[in-house]
Amino acid sequence: MESKEENRIVNTRFAPSPTGLLHIGGARTALFNYLWAKHNGGRFLLRFEDTDQERTSAEFEESILNDLKWLGILPDEDATRQTERTERYREVLEELRRRNAAYACFCPHDESPGAKRPRADKCRFISPHEREARLLSGEPYCVRFASPQSDDAVIFRDTLRGKMPVKGSSVGDFVLARSDGSPTYLFAVVADDHDFGISHVIRGEEHLSNTPKQELIYRALGWEVPEWIHIPMVLDSERHKLSKRSGAISVASYREDGWSPEALVSYMATLSWAGAPVDRISRAAALAEGFDIRDVSLDSPMHDQERMNHFGKMAMRELPAESLLREYDKLFPRSDTRGGHIDSDRAALINELLPSCSCKKDMERSIGEVFLPKYPRETADEAWMRDIRMALSLVTPELWYSENLKNILREFQRERGLKGKILYHCLRMRLTGAEHGVPIALLMGCLGRENVLERFDTADL
Repeated sequence: MESKEENRIVNTRFAPSPTGLLHIGGARTALFNYLWAKHNGGRFLLRFEDTDQERTSAEFEESILNDLKWLGILPDEDATRQTERTERYREVLEELRRRNAAYACFCPHDESPGAKRPRADKCRFISPHEREARLLSGEPYCVRFASPQSDDAVIFRDTLRGKMPVKGSSVGDFVLARSDGSPTYLFAVVADDHDFGISHVIRGEEHLSNTPKQELIYRALGWEVPEWIHIPMVLDSERHKLSKRSGAISVASYREDGWSPEALVSYMATLSWAGAPVDRISRAAALAEGFDIRDVSLDSPMHDQERMNHFGKMAMRELPAESLLREYDKLFPRSDTRGGHIDSDRAALINELLPSCSCKKDMERSIGEVFLPKYPRETADEAWMRDIRMALSLVTPELWYSENLKNILREFQRERGLKGKILYHCLRMRLTGAEHGVPIALLMGCLGRENVLERFDTADL
């Protein structure tokens, strides 16, 4: 199927509320908007819906900006904010009232528990004289949209779902502006998307109930309606919607743990898009060429940490060994070993641990666990254990490296007639207290001569 949009400029937007950290579900929405715009040579814009001043935070806004930049999901223009567009909203409200598509509602708004909501259209049919008198008196009012009164269906079209009919009378006269003059989400979004030329509104399916109302606002103003695309929600392991309030893991936390941004982008692309590559790591810009929003499944995907780990491990394997060694060198025990062998052993240990690491924090934890003694450590047959300690004490720092240590252990095993399993298990327990781990000679090489001998001497403490 040809996926390029024909004869229409494709502009998309991501419009988060800066009331919390960006989580995987929201970042996936941003990614799909970015991919569809770039696939069609259009613009991807960022807007902060910051009208909830009680919960909005400059810190959250900055964090979202940092997350998107880190992920490579870069807007083509500076971000805009709804709080900067108050005068524009007033202009559009006046236009709706001039067209008799909106009216002043004087019904008091009671938010107490169990309070009955006023009939939405109670003030719609009062006489112009009464309305004018009440406005002049300074009586508080909100502004409502004059929705269709008939049962004729309001039909809007969703790209993924087809035609979506809604009974006109069921829409109700919804609020456009509150009594303090502030615009509601339903109204402000329409003005924003129109003014910035948004052609495709790609958002979560939880917004489906808002769409007929927003479509009516577009029609009332004579504006071109954007293409509606509602993608399925990302669910947690209990099949609940991922959300800031439910404690969903934030993009910022993955960033701080040292995840590859390409790993997150590659993983998020698989959440509902069957065409996403699963065998390689991709940047957002590289995914755009093959992306088609119409290929997005309607099945709600679950946030799958194991699948995400798969991409994380691929990304970790692509990191240059030299850079890994430099970054993690400070995590290794200080050693008296000299020469180039110590770097070789440490690089080998990193490669040994790499297949199980999805991010840099995993690697840091794994290196720490290799060298952290687990007490109490089991003792072994003191007769040969003292002898192996003596043999190791004769190894000079210049010759203390894994390949040489491996030969010494093999020769000691042959001379004493020991089974390798017994020798290596006892050595591992003596040095770390762990049942399993990296090859013992490699462990000893990275620990260093003095540290190994000290652990022999303190194992029984």
